Amino acid sequence: MTRARLLLLPLLLAACTPTPAPPVPGDDVPTVPRATRPARPSCVLNPAWLSALGGPAGLMGVNLRAPLRAQATPSLFDQLLDVREAINGSYWGESGVDLQALHEKAETGARKTFGNLRAATLSAQTDAFMNDYVDGVRDGHTYFLDAAGFRAFRDSLSAAPTPTPRLGVRWAAVPGEDGAVLLDAFPEWPAAQAGLTRGDTLLSIGGQPLTRQPGDSDEAHAARLSTLLGQASAAGAPVTVTYRRAQAGAETTASTTVTPRVLSSAPLPYARTVAPGTVLLRLPTFATSGVAQQVHALIGGAQRADATHLILDLRGNGGGLLSEAIGVAGALVGDRAGETIETLDGQDVTYAYRNGQVLAGVNCAPTSPVLGVGTPARWTGRLTILVNEGSASASEIVAQLAAQTGATLTGERSYGVGNTVTVIGAISGDRGLSVTIGRATDLRGQPLTPDVTPSPTTPDDLRALAHGRDLPLDAALK
Repeated sequence: MTRARLLLLPLLLAACTPTPAPPVPGDDVPTVPRATRPARPSCVLNPAWLSALGGPAGLMGVNLRAPLRAQATPSLFDQLLDVREAINGSYWGESGVDLQALHEKAETGARKTFGNLRAATLSAQTDAFMNDYVDGVRDGHTYFLDAAGFRAFRDSLSAAPTPTPRLGVRWAAVPGEDGAVLLDAFPEWPAAQAGLTRGDTLLSIGGQPLTRQPGDSDEAHAARLSTLLGQASAAGAPVTVTYRRAQAGAETTASTTVTPRVLSSAPLPYARTVAPGTVLLRLPTFATSGVAQQVHALIGGAQRADATHLILDLRGNGGGLLSEAIGVAGALVGDRAGETIETLDGQDVTYAYRNGQVLAGVNCAPTSPVLGVGTPARWTGRLTILVNEGSASASEIVAQLAAQTGATLTGERSYGVGNTVTVIGAISGDRGLSVTIGRATDLRGQPLTPDVTPSPTTPDDLRALAHGRDLPLDAALK
């Protein structure tokens, strides 16, 4: 699963670092006791869960909650305390790290590096430090978000417009080759409207070749491509794109004009016929509202067109709203769609799909509707799920539930966080914190697995895609 990360400064905890200054009075971060799970789950819903169950908060997950406290001028001290309270009070993942030792080590390291914690103003350097601190939990769903990352996350939930014009594609650098191969060209967005499609390789944009520079690593080449594509799109003016397309064993080069524009941050699912009777339903993310509604509508359309084989493409889908994921699963497995989230405070929560609605509540009574689907559909034909190492979280939940009822998994092993649930909330300084707060079981009480692994696996090979072959899709069509 791809997540934009800072170029991290190392935690300065080595023996060669300066001796820490003694704590300033009032500078010690208070000790926060580690919460313990009660012996018996509670059937009384904490008011804090009400908003989490009812709005864009029901995520696979993410509950976007308010800051722990408000300060006129937040400092590193405030962030350290926020993280300590959030992790000690709600973390319920699988990490075996000594959390209290981690907090103490981070406080010592912060004082060595920044001095007086209350006087340490927030900066890129403190962001890098906090990123390393939270990564020390060793949990793929527990991480720090800087201000830009947290803002982008919030925008993705609300489908807020992108800050600058975009082409409307997802792309990747092909190891050892020039150009950028398209993984997605989203319908009704600029690149697709200009005729570009998945598998096309962009060779130049605005007259600027997208060639690999001598000695460039794959990472350096990808960074250069990102800069060039971003610069060419930023003005929102029409730009000429030269691309290579491989089809039916032949490769051709052509040009088209794309007009970048400001886009919503999260694309909705779309579908296309890929063989007689076979529909490919591409689901790029669960991280926006309307995903389940769109999937039900597309499946209904496929059924009206007499399709007999549905291929659900979850490759590169890093997850999102749990309510949307359960709604999507409902179109595939009906009333078996759902899961129970075991939490540290014992207020275990169950999500379940019933007759076009996603219901949620404490596991004693999951009866509160949190999502409704107009004209629900139920797929009953052949079903194949495409996954790869970028399929994570909600994608892994949907794939597991579908596989339990006979769906075929095709592709590569998924990312490996499909058995946990996450809360993302604001902390001091307009930063964000993601914390694993739950362990997941299916509606029968069986623990979900971290990942899904097709057997046999089929590599999602970028070089093959750039030269006309989508290997997992080819395997699904057999």
